[in-house]
This record gives sequence, structure tokens and C-alpha cells, in this order.
Amino acid sequence: MNARASSAVLAVAFAALAWSTARPAPPDPLVLRLLGPLAELASEVQWLRFRAAVRAGEEARGLRLAESALTWNPRANAGWETVASHLVFDLASTAREPELARRRAWFEAGLALLARGRERVERPAALELARGLFLLGKAELDPELAPGGAAELQRRAYEAFEAAAALGEARAAALLPQLRAEVERP
Repeated sequence: MNARASSAVLAVAFAALAWSTARPAPPDPLVLRLLGPLAELASEVQWLRFRAAVRAGEEARGLRLAESALTWNPRANAGWETVASHLVFDLASTAREPELARRRAWFEAGLALLARGRERVERPAALELARGLFLLGKAELDPELAPGGAAELQRRAYEAFEAAAALGEARAAALLPQLRAEVERP
């Protein structure tokens, strides 16, 4: 199988299976609390392995390691943001993935991951802020990811900032007036 075909298979399989919302239940929070620093250490080791795998071009392995790290420490915002950023900006980049359908799959997988993380993290408002920033970034860098183009991505970013502000994220609240003007502009 050539590199392009294997990339397509990887993108579709990953987007369809790996980050779907139908996932096994995370470990019991009591077990994670009892393990305390050991669970966090196990997560950190998996993050180091994730970064090494990604640098080596082993995306499937890296994403499995990231899933493991998130399982060991699901309350840490940084992990969810790291993987979502990798999906949205690295794997869904025009330089890396010229085919729009595959870019969209990676992009939506990254946003779905943030939504999944919102249910588990210590600071869900921060993940909503990240979602809004990711959407704004892609509105600028790759507006064709959404059928409605940049306007649709900006509208979705506005909704994410509203959600973040409702959860107490002051930075999102501060950005809302400026973004509202962008969204309402004809």
C-alpha cells in the first residue's frame, strides 16, 4: 500500500473509531485518586512516548499512547489540548493532508476530543476557550474545512467562546464583543 493510501486508511479509521464518543468507561475516579501521583507519572511517561512516536512519524502508535495518557490522568486539561491541537493543526493541515475530506475528518476528530474532554477535566471552560481558538485559527488558515467557510467556523468559535464565558472563562468573555462584530458582519 502506498503512503497516500495508508494515510487515507489511517485518517478514516482513526476519525471513525479512535475518537468516537462510544468509548469504554474511564477508570474509576476512586482508583485514580488512590494511585495519585503514580497515575500522573504513568500519564507523563505516556506523553513522552506520544511525542517520540509523533516525531518518528508513527501516528497510530502515538495516538494510542495519547489515549492511554488521557486515561491515566483525565482531569488534566493540557493532555486534551495537546492531542486536539495535534489533530486540528498538524494532521488536518493543508501541508500534510491535501485531501479535504481527510482534513475535515482530522479536524472534527480534534473538536470531538475537546468535547469529550470537557466532561472530565478540572477546567472545562479552558477547553471551550481552546475550541474557540482552534476554530478561529482554522477560519483563517483553512476555511474550506466547514461547508459554510470562514463564516461558519467563526460562528462556531463564537458559540465556543459563549460556552467558555458561561463557565467562567474571563478571556473568552473579553473576546466575545470583537468576535460578535465579525460574526454579524455581512
